[in-house]
Amino acid sequence: MVRHYSYKIDKKIALKKIRKILENQGYFINEYAPEDGFLFTDYKIFSWGKNEYQFSLIVHVTDKITLSGMGKLDVPKSGMGDPNDIFETQSLEKLPYRLQKSVFGEIEKNFDRLEFKKINHWP
Repeated sequence: MVRHYSYKIDKKIALKKIRKILENQGYFINEYAPEDGFLFTDYKIFSWGKNEYQFSLIVHVTDKITLSGMGKLDVPKSGMGDPNDIFETQSLEKLPYRLQKSVFGEIEKNFDRLEFKKINHWP
């Protein structure tokens, strides 16, 4: 999932505020480059029913804020094998929309308070 937002403050201040939001939500920042308007997080683990999924975020601040998500889903394996090796982590092109919407929804609540406005690309 990729979302875009408009903003009206200095690019470095916007990125600093986004970093604080993500850290307050339990994300660990892997790379932070304010001079380039860029950061990305380590994977954060979420529970979803019997499965766990991991979500990482990439933020790029240029003339707009671009927020991109990447995910992995732990899928139970069936069949014979080592009982301690029940789950297999699969990187997926897309996590279910409901999961992505949940992650982005929490972030957007904070973005609204900072007056970062979501840019819709469809009529």
